[in-house]
Amino acid sequence: MTKRIALALGGGGMKGYAHIGVLRQFEREGFEIAAVAGTSIGGIIGSLYACGYSPDDIETFIKELDQRTLFRREKGEQPALLGLGGLLNLLKSKIGNKDFTELHLPFLCTAVDMNSGCEIIMDSGKVFDAVQATSAMPGIFPAKVIGNLYLVDGGIFDPVPVAVARWLEPNLPIVAVCLSPAQENWDNLPHLQIPGYTPVPPAVVETVFQLRLGQAMRVFIDSLDVMTNMVAELRLKIERPDYILRPSIKEFAIFNDANPLELIKRGENSVKSNLQGLESVFSTRQRLTRWFKPSLSPGHLLSEMISKN
Repeated sequence: MTKRIALALGGGGMKGYAHIGVLRQFEREGFEIAAVAGTSIGGIIGSLYACGYSPDDIETFIKELDQRTLFRREKGEQPALLGLGGLLNLLKSKIGNKDFTELHLPFLCTAVDMNSGCEIIMDSGKVFDAVQATSAMPGIFPAKVIGNLYLVDGGIFDPVPVAVARWLEPNLPIVAVCLSPAQENWDNLPHLQIPGYTPVPPAVVETVFQLRLGQAMRVFIDSLDVMTNMVAELRLKIERPDYILRPSIKEFAIFNDANPLELIKRGENSVKSNLQGLESVFSTRQRLTRWFKPSLSPGHLLSEMISKN
């Protein structure tokens, strides 16, 4: 039996390296990933996979990334605390000018238009533009402007895009890869950490965070993380994926000096330790249950929004 699934890859900043391990282990276990929907870092990893790169390739790209340039600002960017110059330059070199029609498998990622407050499903145009939009954490990384749309990270609206994955493949099991722990494990979650490889010297960063404005920013980002965790839980309850996979990465924050290889390994282990449950999504009972799963609108398609303007 062919074990075909669609994945909803959630956001979570640096924790998203775990997605690479999840993809790798699914392939090792004989699962066929037929479609991917992603938000934020899930959109970044998902886009590379949809371009035809293997998990091994993506891991190699991560090793190539110069961490010192990761948060570099670029000329002409929208206002933001940090840039993503190093990461975006790497992604540009790998994705190039690929259009959504040129991808190896169905892929969508999400963003939010700050002008209308609507979720935008990035379904057309250049994949690189979509990746810029889905990774633009509000106020932290620069927004992406497309036409009249001012696009930021889709995670503020839909941290794990289950409805989008189901819209792509309504007849397949949807596996949600959620990078936040279940609600009962929210005690002692890590707080904001500024990685040592930011373009600002660590001593300056520490001084800023001792100021009232710096302390306020720390509270804001920690609050955004808590809010995103809750939104993820509520949407998972409503949209009911066939299986929820949560890599064991509770001690890691959105920004962290974590070893990517450790996070990748934890992604692999999450699939290994959940194999029995993952296999159950192909049972006759689960197939019947899928007919009654909610069919929610995945938001406004970018292609429709552009055609209106």
